[in-house]
Amino acid sequence: MDPDSKTNNPSDLFILAVEDDPIYAESLELLLTEMGYERFKIVDNAKDALGVFKEQQPDILLADIEINGPINGIELADMINALRPVPVIFLTAFSDAETFTKAKSTKPYAYLVKPYHATNLQAAIELALQNLQPTERAEKSDDLYVVSNALFVKYNSRLFKLKIPDILFIEVDEKFCYIQTAARRYTVNMRLKNLLELLPPANFVQVHRSYAVNTEAIDEVNLEDQALKIGGKEIPIGRTYREDFFSKLKMI
Repeated sequence: MDPDSKTNNPSDLFILAVEDDPIYAESLELLLTEMGYERFKIVDNAKDALGVFKEQQPDILLADIEINGPINGIELADMINALRPVPVIFLTAFSDAETFTKAKSTKPYAYLVKPYHATNLQAAIELALQNLQPTERAEKSDDLYVVSNALFVKYNSRLFKLKIPDILFIEVDEKFCYIQTAARRYTVNMRLKNLLELLPPANFVQVHRSYAVNTEAIDEVNLEDQALKIGGKEIPIGRTYREDFFSKLKMI
């Protein structure tokens, strides 16, 4: 997938990390930066982590087990999952069976023993997203991950978070789909039929063999020309798709 590099301020995956060792915290910061992630926060205790979690709604938690304060990383993971379940990846120096058993009770998506490497961390992040809500995936893809209200698209070693309501329309060109938002375009190597199965059917409808649209993003419908406009883009309404499209409009 190829996010348009000309646009700014992408809605990227937001990572919350809890690490109390200054050396490992600095190493993790460098590692995440080198991996291409721009939106992350590293704190050293559970109180600060909970504050960030409530205010900034991170997508993934990376947690050391022994952290500053009375609450350890395992207890923090339980508290966060009680607020809102997110994938948890433990980063720890402890590899003993007792610690692993305690950590396993929180159902983490990965357990990485220090020192870990960029390859292991990236693989853990991708697996966490892939397994988060597998029932919502209509087609297996190594670079597309689906959660309840967003798609995560992969470009090189970076995951971009694309909120589903932000999608304006989808354009098809041979085997590729181009997902258009107000900010940028994403290229997806997937058939339109399969991509639409990942999106809410109440909001997304195919209007032409080469286009599907978010009905909530439509600015204008030209009944005479059988076309619509979204964000300044004129999109034709194909004869085959007219009945379904107009029935969707009546339901809104």
